[in-house]
Amino acid sequence: MSTLKLFFGGSFDPIHLGHLTSAERLLEITQAQDITLLPNALSPLKSRQHIPPHQRKQLLELALQQYPNLKLDWREVERGGHSFTSDTLQELSLQYPNNPIGFVMGLDSFNYLDRWHNWQQLSDYAHLIVIARPGYQLHMSKPLKQWLNARLCHNVAELDQSKAGKVYFCELQPMDISSSKIRENIASQVNLHTLEDMLPADLISYIVQHKLYGA
Repeated sequence: MSTLKLFFGGSFDPIHLGHLTSAERLLEITQAQDITLLPNALSPLKSRQHIPPHQRKQLLELALQQYPNLKLDWREVERGGHSFTSDTLQELSLQYPNNPIGFVMGLDSFNYLDRWHNWQQLSDYAHLIVIARPGYQLHMSKPLKQWLNARLCHNVAELDQSKAGKVYFCELQPMDISSSKIRENIASQVNLHTLEDMLPADLISYIVQHKLYGA
């Protein structure tokens, strides 16, 4: 098994089957030691989260009960304020000095990576593993393209040969699920049975019970 440790960043507001399936598939493809979900407190590129932190955590914990291979790291929420990935990756690099670190992000986020705080330093602390999402294509600024060209790798095995510094695009079977689509469906009072292909059943029950996202 690889010594690579994966950290899957995102809002997870709410977490859904697309996140969970992608995480398990990434474990298979990379043969990583483990994969940890890394929810952010508040992305600097977003205005707010849609439910209180303790309820978002409860949804994550409920979901992960059925996925024992996946872990949860709540450090960014505990830190509070805006989440700067560069700070977190620096912490993780120091915490796991003997492991390569892979930070997992969607292609939609990667397209705007050059808007992130200290974005050019992200690869100093970790590899970036980019997964495609439905409806998105690679549209990069010139500075981002130049940055990528010096770091792009095509062989997943390379991620285990150095601690950081590579960018790997991982092609997964696309799933047309998004947190924003789920929130819209709930708020518009659609039949919640339509969410069964998007959310674990326990999460649907919790959302209804606590009237989250306008349920």
